[in-house]
Amino acid sequence: MNKRTRHTVLAVGILVLVFGLAVILIHPLERYQRARCNELLKLIGNAVWVYRGEHGRLPQQFEVLSNELSNPVFLICPGSGHSPGSLTNADSWADYTLIDWSVVLGTNAVPDNYPIAYDRFMSNHAGHGVNVLTVDGFVRWDSNAEWLKKFSAEHPEAKLPMPQ
Repeated sequence: MNKRTRHTVLAVGILVLVFGLAVILIHPLERYQRARCNELLKLIGNAVWVYRGEHGRLPQQFEVLSNELSNPVFLICPGSGHSPGSLTNADSWADYTLIDWSVVLGTNAVPDNYPIAYDRFMSNHAGHGVNVLTVDGFVRWDSNAEWLKKFSAEHPEAKLPMPQ
C-alpha cells in the first residue's frame, strides 16, 4: 500500500468515525424530544379530561384550556424550537393540532380511539413522524403519520388537517 492510499484510507476512516459519532450524539436528543413531546400530549390529554368533566364537553380550542394548562409552554413540542405565545391565541401558534369533534361529529360522544391532538408539523421530529393523543388519553408514536393518514381515509368526514 503506497503512502497516498494510506492517507485516503485514513481520511475515509476519520469521516466514518465523525459521522458515526454525530449519529450517536443526535439520536438520543431526538429520542428525548419525542418522549418529552409524548409527555406534553399526556398533559394536554389530562387538561382535556378535566375540561370535559367541568364543562360536559370536549374543548373546541386550546384557548379554553387556559385554566387547565397554566403555562403556554405545554403547547410547544420540544423538537420544534419554537417559543410559546399567549394562550388567548394559542391555536394560531401551538405546535399541536386540537380536533374539535363537536363540530365534526355534532356530538361530544367521541370514540376513545379517535385522535384529539397531535403534532402539527412533521419537522417537530425531524420528519420521522408525529405523536398522536387519542380521546382515551393514549399517546402513540405515528411513524410518517401513517396512522393519521389511515384514520383520515377511513373517516373522510373528519377532514383532519395532516401534519405539514
